[in-house]
Amino acid sequence: MTASFSAWRLTLAYLLAASLWVLFSDSQLIALGLSLEQLERAQLLKGLAFVGVTGVLLFVILRTHHRQHQRSREALQHSEKRLQQALDAAQDGLWDWDLQSHQLYFSPGYAALLGSPSEIDQPQWLEHLHPHDREAFERTLQQRLEASNPVPYEINYRLRQADNSYRWIQFRGRLLFNPSGHAERLIGTACDITQRRRDEDSLRQAAAVFDATQEGVLVTDAEQRIVHCNPAFTRITGYEQAEILGQSPSLLKSGRHDKGFYDNLWHTLQQRGSWSGEVWNRRKNGEIYPQWQCIRVIHDEQGEISHYVAVFSDISALKRSQRELDYLAHHDPLSNLPNRLLFTERVEHALERDRSDQHTGAVLLIDLDHFKHINESLGHNIGDLLLKAVGERLGEQLGKRMTLARLGGDEFGLLYEQCQSAEQAAVMAQRLQSCLATGFEVADHELFVTASIGICLYPEDAQDVAQVLRNADSALFKAKSGGRESYAFYSQELTAHAHQRVELASALRHALDSQELRVYYQPLLCLHSQQLIGVEALVRWEHPQRGLVGPGEFIPIAEETGLISAIDAWVLQQSCRQMVAWQAAGINLQFVAVNISSRLFSRGELDLRVAEVLSDSGLPAACLELEVTESAVMDDPDTALRLLERLRNLGVRLAIDDFGTGYSSLARLKRLPVHKLKLDQSFVAGLPDDQDDIAITRAVIALGHSMGLKILAEGIERVEQLELLRQLGCDHGQGYHFGRPQPAAALTEQLENAQPPVYHGSNSVIRPGAY
Repeated sequence: MTASFSAWRLTLAYLLAASLWVLFSDSQLIALGLSLEQLERAQLLKGLAFVGVTGVLLFVILRTHHRQHQRSREALQHSEKRLQQALDAAQDGLWDWDLQSHQLYFSPGYAALLGSPSEIDQPQWLEHLHPHDREAFERTLQQRLEASNPVPYEINYRLRQADNSYRWIQFRGRLLFNPSGHAERLIGTACDITQRRRDEDSLRQAAAVFDATQEGVLVTDAEQRIVHCNPAFTRITGYEQAEILGQSPSLLKSGRHDKGFYDNLWHTLQQRGSWSGEVWNRRKNGEIYPQWQCIRVIHDEQGEISHYVAVFSDISALKRSQRELDYLAHHDPLSNLPNRLLFTERVEHALERDRSDQHTGAVLLIDLDHFKHINESLGHNIGDLLLKAVGERLGEQLGKRMTLARLGGDEFGLLYEQCQSAEQAAVMAQRLQSCLATGFEVADHELFVTASIGICLYPEDAQDVAQVLRNADSALFKAKSGGRESYAFYSQELTAHAHQRVELASALRHALDSQELRVYYQPLLCLHSQQLIGVEALVRWEHPQRGLVGPGEFIPIAEETGLISAIDAWVLQQSCRQMVAWQAAGINLQFVAVNISSRLFSRGELDLRVAEVLSDSGLPAACLELEVTESAVMDDPDTALRLLERLRNLGVRLAIDDFGTGYSSLARLKRLPVHKLKLDQSFVAGLPDDQDDIAITRAVIALGHSMGLKILAEGIERVEQLELLRQLGCDHGQGYHFGRPQPAAALTEQLENAQPPVYHGSNSVIRPGAY
């Protein structure tokens, strides 16, 4: 408008000046009275002068206008350049939306970002808008168009880029109106804020973690003044944020750490940029507590230290848990006494001290006698209460430098560090046994227990922990073997014996696999007719180096190692096959007797095993007699009764072995489906001189006959014993008086050559029990 108005004004001025020049110049020339020729020449000069003056004026005007236009264009270019530089620096794009033509203009940078031309219409632009943002866009646009004043606005949308990914774009702009007050265009800038949005999301997440984390966070500036802390810091230390801001972290010091600790901390922090470790600090209430702390150095853009961040956690509960776990790991939960692990450690420490101080000590292993009977009869709960009471009573006997521990089960250990002699150890063992003599009141039960104790002196008998415990265990075994309720000291002979037992156990396993076992047979006779009626199968071990090993040496080991079941099964199979062979050879034997161990008997599957062996061998069931010990039957009488009935139903003979040595209930005995009682050799050995043995033998024979049972006496070695047993009415007998156990081949030859097989005895003197 200004440029147009100036052009009209200049044109009117020129017309007015030209008109005045023509009118006044012509009048002046006429007034001069010039001739026609002069007048024409003057008119020509006047016209040339006018053209020259106007041409000069036009030149000046045009030149002035050109310079102004040039300056304006340069200013505009400079302004556009500065605008573009500003947009580039801000990474913004310019956009202009003509609301009348619906054309959108984008600056080149923004157009390249979208992958679109610099000018598109609204529908094309909407194709780039994220579908979820279109409704918000249309609502915002309508609000802007209805606005009556050009209020600046800012809004964020997601736009699809040339690679089909969506990025967040921030739009800033203003609505422009024409002179008539109608919305003419929207113009503004666009900026890619995708990374900023990500950063803001990360900051929000970090802030949430900062506030919600259970670890305390403390931030200080470079001068170590606290500038920030999180809620967990307040919860752990008790200090509110307002109380701690501007303070030094030294406010939290507990005083437990010396200057060297903090010097090392700061040295590590400066060298590595971080430090972590355990620190003891003080809460606001004065309580000192442990914390695990990590400190990290924060640098600014110039690499200078700007902040320190400390993250810490209260490990008081962890410390308590560690103490509890350590206690549980080193103590027995039932008795609260030290366990085997702690006891072993203390014995080891005692050995180390005593080696340097030249002192001596003792280790006592205390094992309760027959404790398993209490567990089996009253239950493990009662047994546990008794163990706890035993531990408390034994603990009352302790003096200085003594440690009582429960090593497991019913076994306790005592470390006696100031024991100077074997006599002192013996006195302590007697004191421990005496304190157990009084009964224990446990859950309405009065229980009595005794203990066997094994003693090892150190360093006299052992130099290390393993040897001390091993030697004490050997002494304990000796005490139990000696009748229990006693104590025994370790000696070198015990170790040799233990080594021999270990070697023998290993060799016995090999013997079973290598068929080194042999079955020997001992004759069983009718005492009235002196006729051979059967044989008893007895196992022997033919060792490749030692020769024939007696059962008294390896049977206990077989029972301890569990091999006795396999041995019994093997003997049963071999005996049945041999009996079938004798029958086939015409040798008239009524039965073969086989011993059944308590371990095999207690498994409850004996009847199935016997039936299988009888089926495989072809032996009639009536030709097999099974001998079961009295103690095996009485351990669980009801179960034993059911098993014996199943065996009786198979048709086999049943005998109670070693009768009189246990504690049989006659009420239960009369219910057992057995055929025979075997009088133990310990009663036969005293005949005919010992009146007690005579009385017992007479009573057993009378008892058996009253229940319809046959009686067999074991261990008959002299004719006097044989005669007395006949007079007392004993039915059957066996022993060295009639014959030793011998291999099947030797017995077969003897039976074939002796017709009829009548045995008149032997004058050889044989030690009792050697069969």
